[in-house]
Amino acid sequence: MASVTWLGHASFEVNLGGSIIYFDPWFDQKPRQMQRLVSPGIQNVDSIRKADAIMISHEHFDHCDPYDVTRISQKTFATVVAPDQTLALLTDVSPRQKMAVQTGDEFTLHGLNVSVTPARHPQSINPVGYIVEKNGKSVYFAGDTYDFFEMGQINVDVALIPIGGTYTMDIYGALSAIKRIKARFVVPMHFNTFEKIMVDSHDFAKRSQGNGRAEVKVLQIGQTLDF
Repeated sequence: MASVTWLGHASFEVNLGGSIIYFDPWFDQKPRQMQRLVSPGIQNVDSIRKADAIMISHEHFDHCDPYDVTRISQKTFATVVAPDQTLALLTDVSPRQKMAVQTGDEFTLHGLNVSVTPARHPQSINPVGYIVEKNGKSVYFAGDTYDFFEMGQINVDVALIPIGGTYTMDIYGALSAIKRIKARFVVPMHFNTFEKIMVDSHDFAKRSQGNGRAEVKVLQIGQTLDF
């Protein structure tokens, strides 16, 4: 059993063989930093009953929400995985649940094989991405990043990549990335949440046809891809 559920912006719930991972959970409906144009897929973070790991790509507010991460970790006892600089913002998360990582790390956590990948996001102090694998099923979560050459080394079932532009890949950068990435499916993220990242995700899917072997799956918020 393996599935990916898009929860809006760059937030995902991933189920790999019963292990539940939340990537960059951010469910603030009215953030003070910027108007959110689209509601998140989870309206009440306390509705989350199970999580084995919370994996955070970097420290920016729309990827690392101390309230949401703290609430999930307290209710589920999930391990919170992030670079040191990001963990430092999570002052109310138990130190016993924190796991600091950096690019190049590889380890096993709750039955998941985890690789910490590079991310090209110069606006961040120390951005990363993640590859998680269990029972022969694998997911790449790119976080905030531009296209980079080493993406050619990624070989997964599902790749979750940004397409909105403004400090990440835009549609054209993402099209270049999926030529390199070896994936069965690509799920776009990090678009249409703010005015600055408005794009046509279906145009991206259309342009991707014949552009590498991956099939682009545009999910609606709350929709699940089983693979």
